[in-house]
Amino acid sequence: MRALAGILVALAIGQGQSFFNTRGLGELGAPADARSLALGSPAALSYLNPGILVRLDRSAFLVSGIAAGTYGSTDGAGRLIGNVRPAGFVAAIPLPLGLRIQAGVDERFNQDFDIWQDSAPGQPYRYRVTGNGGIYTLRAGLAWSVLDLVCAGVEYGRAIGASREDWRFQLSGETYSSTDTVEVDYAGDALKAGLSFQTERFGIGAFFDAPLELEASSYRLVNGRVEDSITRHRLSIPWMLAVGANASLTNRVDVSAGLEYRPWSDITIDDTASAYGFRDALRASAGVSFGVAPGWPVRLGYSYTDWYYLAAGTDEGSAPHAHAVHLGTSVPVAGFGSIDMGAEIARRTDGNLTETVGRVMLGLSYREAWLRRTRRWGS
Repeated sequence: MRALAGILVALAIGQGQSFFNTRGLGELGAPADARSLALGSPAALSYLNPGILVRLDRSAFLVSGIAAGTYGSTDGAGRLIGNVRPAGFVAAIPLPLGLRIQAGVDERFNQDFDIWQDSAPGQPYRYRVTGNGGIYTLRAGLAWSVLDLVCAGVEYGRAIGASREDWRFQLSGETYSSTDTVEVDYAGDALKAGLSFQTERFGIGAFFDAPLELEASSYRLVNGRVEDSITRHRLSIPWMLAVGANASLTNRVDVSAGLEYRPWSDITIDDTASAYGFRDALRASAGVSFGVAPGWPVRLGYSYTDWYYLAAGTDEGSAPHAHAVHLGTSVPVAGFGSIDMGAEIARRTDGNLTETVGRVMLGLSYREAWLRRTRRWGS
């Protein structure tokens, strides 16, 4: 069904997180951290790195939510849609001997989309395809910090999720209509290892995300009745490597940069290379933070992201990609921590399809202990 949706989208307007979500597993989740989002979302410098907690003197937590809107257009027609949802939660607790434990939950893939077609040459019906759902990771990790300079960590994650696709068909000029529904459940285990080094003026971080083995169970309903038995498939999602660096140029100016790479072309389904068009994807980001007043920074960032799925007939040179600008700040909360705000505006293109995506993330950081040091990365 998703393969057909990938063809239909070339004739339709999409809505949801992205109209590219009909291709592959959906929109990739960003770190659920408003500070990171404002700097371009460098994953290796965020809590997604299990070895990021170089210094931590007390328990800390971070909770955030996101509001997203998308405007898609093709052939002069456009559509706007949006949603509001939780982005994620993470907690960290220091232990003796430089150990620390951390746990959290975040969205790995968002699978919301909505495509439609009023008419097409040679077709006597109109149709609309909607998708809802996503894949989330419940994470728990252990890290060890040495001399407040180096930290190494490992993490186990349980990936779970579900999606639902509704296909609605209506014959032109007739009252007859039908609905096909495809429901998929996902489950799998994920492992990750990370490392970081930090001084008061400079820091680097990196993590390796091992291949994710997903079990996908699906079945189809026609007008509410189950038509197929449950089918199961194994999806092997390739590894990812993320690196990042941060430097304090002055007492008020910090700069950061990050790179992430995943060889999506190595994905397999039931131990067989995928017949669909996955391509290796690179993501790059850069950001700067200006301290306009104590505890009141202004953050700016830029990012470039390859879309990992190729539509039929699309070559590497014209594959979808996104350019985004980011911005944000933090508001200190006396005796607690801070309220963090981040936003981004991104633009994607694929032939005559274009979409503009806006996201605003709001986060609450407890006691600024998330990464305690003389100067915090991105502060």
